[in-house]
Amino acid sequence: AVVGIAATAKPGLLDETSSVEPASDPFFLADLRKIRNSEAMLADLSKLYMATEAVEHSLTEAYGKIPQTNTSNDGTSKARRPAPGNFHGVKSHAYYVGAISEAHPSLPPDAVQSIVASEWYHPGLTAKPVWCNGKCSRQFALAKMLDDNFKAIRHEVLTFWKSPDAARELQGVGTHTTRFDKLIAGNGTWVDVRLWRGRSFNKKLCTRHFRVICSIIEASPEVWTNPWSHVLLSVLMTDSWVPFHQGHTNGQLTYHLPITLPSTGGSAELALIEQGGLLPEDAATRSGLYEHPEENVYHWKKGKTLVFDDSFSHAVRFRGGGEKKKEIKASHDDSQSGARVVLLARAWHPEMTAVERRALREFVRRGGEEDPEGYEMLPISPSAFSLGVHPLRPTIVF
Repeated sequence: AVVGIAATAKPGLLDETSSVEPASDPFFLADLRKIRNSEAMLADLSKLYMATEAVEHSLTEAYGKIPQTNTSNDGTSKARRPAPGNFHGVKSHAYYVGAISEAHPSLPPDAVQSIVASEWYHPGLTAKPVWCNGKCSRQFALAKMLDDNFKAIRHEVLTFWKSPDAARELQGVGTHTTRFDKLIAGNGTWVDVRLWRGRSFNKKLCTRHFRVICSIIEASPEVWTNPWSHVLLSVLMTDSWVPFHQGHTNGQLTYHLPITLPSTGGSAELALIEQGGLLPEDAATRSGLYEHPEENVYHWKKGKTLVFDDSFSHAVRFRGGGEKKKEIKASHDDSQSGARVVLLARAWHPEMTAVERRALREFVRRGGEEDPEGYEMLPISPSAFSLGVHPLRPTIVF
């Protein structure tokens, strides 16, 4: 399988005269990724299994197992290339499809395939824990729109807290996202308000409260054509923390626009570990991962977007300064909010090609798209997958 896929990816790479091992070619894994993520592979299960096996085998050849050591046939140690910091080991697509199908026989086969694909590692993509903090508008069109409209966005959010809808929409993490998020919630108060899931948007919230935010997201198809994306307000109260964990896939980046931050007596921070590896599976052990000796700590800058890759191990902490925890309430004075509030959006990794984005979205759609009550879906046209800048001209009037 690997030979067949690899020969298609880079003709001549596997010639007997070649002295280069396929897995050591920096472009080889990226080529395999693009083939696996192509419409031709995703539309045919037999080809899909062949392609996923090829990627898995080549990842193992390139990086070995965690920890990154290997022994050759003659018993000597064989060096491996350092793995990207967001690579945490090889997951077998075929194995997990079989295991989930057996555990949940009522799930449609396409849904199971989609679930497992949501955790694929996409080799060949630039791996950086933090892409930018404070100057992201120079690099990302979405960050520029968020930063440029910060005052209007902040006004929408602070006004929303006064609305009766706020109490109804605030939910514990894991209600809007995944059960995994509920497992890693740590201690304290971590809640969110969801506005978008994939291409589905909360019509009531977008029309009544968040016209600016929703218009920006609609003008950013790199967000809503990503089938695993979320757009939400993430609220972390003082003396709360989320222990180290990893996002499901490196195929997307996470944008944080800080709306309110502690002004006195506390510190809200994002900690990331640049090295790869597996976190403990035991929930009790994982909940104790409050700090790590090799972590790098970043602080948000109000009104300035931070972009990071949540497939790196990371933690979020709001260290209190001795004051009592306050309730979430409306206020135009940030110092009284008692919360770290960020607008969170997840968008495609910028190096995922338009062809890959279109094929992966269609593959997930066959498995079923989330369409909660009260949400509407944006239509998708081929132009939505172009990688150019999209003007802020919404087709739906919020």
